[in-house]
Amino acid sequence: MTHSTITSKGQTTLPASIRRALHLKTGDRILYEIQDGSVVIRPQPGAMEVFGALKPPAGKAGTSFEEARGKSREAWAEETAREGQP
Repeated sequence: MTHSTITSKGQTTLPASIRRALHLKTGDRILYEIQDGSVVIRPQPGAMEVFGALKPPAGKAGTSFEEARGKSREAWAEETAREGQP
């Protein structure tokens, strides 16, 4: 069992053994969930993992994350141009 201390600001440091076990790196986000009086900590999936979990509609080819981001940027640029903003 591993322990840590809570600071006056309500912060704590995840022990290295926990970070290694969860494959956490600096900047990663984590989720906290209370289950039966205990706290469960797990890594928050990144955008690429969430995007990869989505399945395309039946009979349609999937879109890569980069393609979706490009289409989103194009749509934003077109909308901005229509509104006359720089």
